[in-house]
Amino acid sequence: MDDGTKKLMSSKRTGELNPLYGKSHSDETKELMRQKALGKKYYEDTKLLMSTKRGNPVNIYEKFSSEGFKLIGSFVSARRAGKFLEISGSTVISYRKSGAVFKDRYKFSSK
Repeated sequence: MDDGTKKLMSSKRTGELNPLYGKSHSDETKELMRQKALGKKYYEDTKLLMSTKRGNPVNIYEKFSSEGFKLIGSFVSARRAGKFLEISGSTVISYRKSGAVFKDRYKFSSK
């Protein structure tokens, strides 16, 4: 479908022409939509795409005694970096923001 067709279809459903114009979903309907969304499963490639779009890119550096830190991995999100080290994504974000070294071994940075 080209952009012109999409714009035309959209213009036919704006304002009072929209079936939900002036209406809102009931609390019961909102709860049903929420429950349906909670049970939704995504394919791994879809999860990766969502992480790429919404995630906090992270580089992990490991401490080597003689050379300082070496890059050991680049990840599209803090959650994926956390899974790599078997820690939570929020821990990765905290250490990335503070610049501190995690367990005297790992350092995190943004891309």
